[in-house]
Amino acid sequence: MRALLLHTNRFESRLVEPSSRPVAIEPEDPSGSNGKMTQCLSVLFCAEKDDATKQLVDLYHEILKTAEELGVQNILISPFVHLSSSIASPAKAKALYEQLLKKMAETHFAVASSHFGYHKSLLLDIKGHPGAFRYREFY
Repeated sequence: MRALLLHTNRFESRLVEPSSRPVAIEPEDPSGSNGKMTQCLSVLFCAEKDDATKQLVDLYHEILKTAEELGVQNILISPFVHLSSSIASPAKAKALYEQLLKKMAETHFAVASSHFGYHKSLLLDIKGHPGAFRYREFY
């Protein structure tokens, strides 16, 4: 599992169209989260072929640690397949995404998400301090 953790002033995503790749991807219902949040930790993550619960738990703990270090109360989760060439199957990736959202919902943080299974346009306003950009790999 790979992730970009970004300390953002603003994150916005706009759905362009359902994704047709990889084959068999099932986009989530677009009526859920609006994909917008301000003053947040934006987490762009990619599930890979060999990922399982261990990698998800490691990412979850890294998100909590980073949010605490940055002093943010808002967390935006965004699936972002572009971080790897060894991606998980669509069903596995969606299941891990849903598990992460469920775990995050049990925290004291305000959590939003950017839709799974869509081509999206993104607007990111990232802070410029040291530590505002973090790339992590979980094996």
